[in-house]
Amino acid sequence: MPSPLTTFHVDALGVTVRIDVSGFSPTERDLLAEGWSGARTSGRTEPTSVVRCRADLPVDAAAADLATRVTLAALAARRGELWMVHAGAVADDRGRVVLFSGRSGMGKTTLMSRLAREFAYVTDESVGVTADGAVLPYRKPLSVIVGAGAKQQLPPRSLGLRDLPSTPLRLHAIVVLDRNGDAAVAELEPLNMTDAIAAIAPQCSYLSELDAPLTTLLGHIESVGGPLRLRYREAEDALPLIRDLLSSPPRDAISTFERLAIVPVSATAGYARTPVLDAITLADGRLAVLRRSGEGGSSVHVLDGIGPTLWRTASGVTLDDLVVAAVRAHGNPADGDARSAVRATLDELRAEGLIEYWT
Repeated sequence: MPSPLTTFHVDALGVTVRIDVSGFSPTERDLLAEGWSGARTSGRTEPTSVVRCRADLPVDAAAADLATRVTLAALAARRGELWMVHAGAVADDRGRVVLFSGRSGMGKTTLMSRLAREFAYVTDESVGVTADGAVLPYRKPLSVIVGAGAKQQLPPRSLGLRDLPSTPLRLHAIVVLDRNGDAAVAELEPLNMTDAIAAIAPQCSYLSELDAPLTTLLGHIESVGGPLRLRYREAEDALPLIRDLLSSPPRDAISTFERLAIVPVSATAGYARTPVLDAITLADGRLAVLRRSGEGGSSVHVLDGIGPTLWRTASGVTLDDLVVAAVRAHGNPADGDARSAVRATLDELRAEGLIEYWT
């Protein structure tokens, strides 16, 4: 017989969210609650937010909308506290977690659905990591195509996915997904840090709210021995590689960057840096900076060539000053003249909003 429940509590990234399903029939309420069975909590912890399931939508559409709004509520509640990535994750029996980051279309849910039949399902949506590398699960329903192309929000157990281990979860590896239909053989390989930043930073939620956001991001990647890239076609192809990864000892931490002190510039003339949230020098000499963009957003820019020198020097200086700094650091260009090269790079930096010119 359907139960009379109208609300229930779920754990999402370490916070409690109360879900209100009072607008539905008892049978529909049970269906919605079952979808969240992998994340249900006792309700002893005071919820940080309440999300009401939209009763003006058909139950399947309401379930999909609910998953989105619970995710947004959890992310907002942990902003500035956790490194949060739009990613999937699985864990072994020792609590070691592999995080899989990838843009939409990289097959995160399908991959988690396969891997989590052997390893514990942590999430297919968002991973939260504390400063010391502890991972907070988010065992939301999985959006799965069933029947004639319709999507349903299904609980992990209904798909045969494993429960969490009894041990605390800790970050073991960070993998960038590269799903390619032409990949004949799945490969797991080291990824250079510049490509990792470009791939992972756009998938981070509230990155700009963290203290030293780029330093935090790269610190987590370094703590697990550096980024990896998984090239694969089908989820089944990746399984042996992830088995090997989780059966291997943790990789030693590495050091690939140096954080720069952010010195504000208050120039009234000449070329000057615009404000940034964080800046780091990578081992290959490139410079990565994070700046605010749009309302509440952020963007990462990686500078190479003479770009880092010009950005560091631009504190209210002339074009001649920048040419001298570029030649001193890099020498005269083999093809063309230094002044033209500096002008061209300055145009790029100004177009990206990293340098401004005061007359």
